[in-house]
Amino acid sequence: MTTSIFKEKILKSSVLFFTISVFLLPALLLTSCSDSDSTEIMLDDTVLIDNIEKAVSVFVDASSLPSATENVLNGEFADSFIENVRFAEGLGYKIELITDNESRLELKSEIFFSKEGRMLNDTNERRKKKRNRCFEFVFPVDFIMPDDTSITLSTKEDWILIKEWYAENSDVKERPDLVFPIDVYLEDGTIQTLLDRDELRQIKNSCKKGKDKRKCFKLVFPVIFTMPDSSVITVNERVDFKLLRKWHKANPDVTEKGSLIFPVNIEYKNGTAATINDQTEFDAAKEACEI
Repeated sequence: MTTSIFKEKILKSSVLFFTISVFLLPALLLTSCSDSDSTEIMLDDTVLIDNIEKAVSVFVDASSLPSATENVLNGEFADSFIENVRFAEGLGYKIELITDNESRLELKSEIFFSKEGRMLNDTNERRKKKRNRCFEFVFPVDFIMPDDTSITLSTKEDWILIKEWYAENSDVKERPDLVFPIDVYLEDGTIQTLLDRDELRQIKNSCKKGKDKRKCFKLVFPVIFTMPDSSVITVNERVDFKLLRKWHKANPDVTEKGSLIFPVNIEYKNGTAATINDQTEFDAAKEACEI
């Protein structure tokens, strides 16, 4: 009797093990195959990119690119323009891009596509770093176009508006001007206001060097600006900087920026404060931050 029960238990365990195996084995094989395929594609892409780089290639017109490339160029790289395209026969394309999106670490970068138009997975750290973003814009941001019209980007998808402007003005080579001040998000979620291109350059240099990207100091509100037409704008809080942008949008032919009325108080990122009495002291404080 005991032997019979024992055999019955063994039989049930065997059936249960077989049943579980029937369901689990295909799943494990599928996962294994999926991981293997993914690794294989990555390795294949790396080899293909290397072959495209080494091959004899010819310049071709962007219009000859496979239609499959459009989703990437008008999606992830909607902020970028094609500078030139090289085609390696039987292999694929190397596309050199230039962007007006100054949040990217470098304004020029390269991407690769198969001859069918699939974007290749580029694992090269140097090229990937060029495409990285130092910060994210706080939208809206404004650009003054070469014909003195303005384009407002309300979301990141609106980069396509600048691309469309150049498609309609294909003979224009001059790039648009970003209207300052701008607000940017840093990696830690904090918002920094960049008053001019010098402050933009400083934050990007910090990115490249792996340093703290926060501004060395900030203005203590309120602050007052005298504009080139002698009008006065008072900034009582950070959001009021949009008044400066609004002025520049209304005066697109004026390249001169507003001047701070001194003295102003500043607060360093370590919490200490100082009073700046004139532009010379203000410039010296900025330069000291770069040391």
